[in-house]
Amino acid sequence: MRSHLLKGYGLALLGVLLLSPDALLIRLSGNDVWQSNAWRGLVGGLMVLVYNHWLDKRSLWEQTKPAGIWFFVNTLLNTLSPFAFVYAIHHANVTDVLVVVAFSPLLSALFSAVFLGEKVHLRTWLAVMVCGVGLAILFTQPNSQSSLSGLLAAFFCAVMLAAQFVIIRAKSEANLTPALALGYMISGVISLFFASAIFPSTLMQWPIFLLMSTLVVPLPFVLFFLSLRYISAAETSLIMLLESILGSLWVWRVLNEQPSSQTLLAGILILSTLSFHTLLALRITDDQGSITQKATRS
Repeated sequence: MRSHLLKGYGLALLGVLLLSPDALLIRLSGNDVWQSNAWRGLVGGLMVLVYNHWLDKRSLWEQTKPAGIWFFVNTLLNTLSPFAFVYAIHHANVTDVLVVVAFSPLLSALFSAVFLGEKVHLRTWLAVMVCGVGLAILFTQPNSQSSLSGLLAAFFCAVMLAAQFVIIRAKSEANLTPALALGYMISGVISLFFASAIFPSTLMQWPIFLLMSTLVVPLPFVLFFLSLRYISAAETSLIMLLESILGSLWVWRVLNEQPSSQTLLAGILILSTLSFHTLLALRITDDQGSITQKATRS
């Protein structure tokens, strides 16, 4: 059991470390949002299929058939969310974007209550309200480096990620990784029609585009899926919160983009609330599991 936990934590941590420079690479890739998204979508989506085949040897039909029409819904969400994230990174402070996107696990809990009939605990409502205060600080801070459109795109991305979590949870018998790949590739094809150029214009951009699209975008999610074989989704989500911190540090160190005091306050408020909420949920789950085991033995 201990070795399984260590393996799960190790896979999730490796995924976070690989994903953390994503925002920085988007900034370094240039000012053409469409070109960046085209590479992330087409090459990244193809690599997701490659990594997925390594994990699941079944045919794509066998993997996705149990999801039914929700496969196409998830594909649509995966088509829109990459562009929303890339747009947000180009039009808002990176820390603001990552903090807003980190709100998606709580949104998924609310969506699960509405669409799956799951009970929303009091701790979740309290966490939503506290995080709502944090988001209000981000959206209303004066002299912000973030445009309103960038912040709204980040929130739109968080909503779509939360919806994807709910669909994956509801259709757990299906492997929806191909929907991620297909959505990415559709997004990439659409972006090609609006990009100023298909290929990077400078030699320095080539390694950035290749690193982003072949490794940083697709592989972390494969590792996150692998980690779910050994640890719970709540534990994986808790580790994924590190991306908000690490991603901001990358941009700060390389581009010297420092978050404002209001952003730091909102970030601390939201990330600490999410961490406490997840840890409390894990502890309650562990306690219930212990009670069940004792009852079974007796």
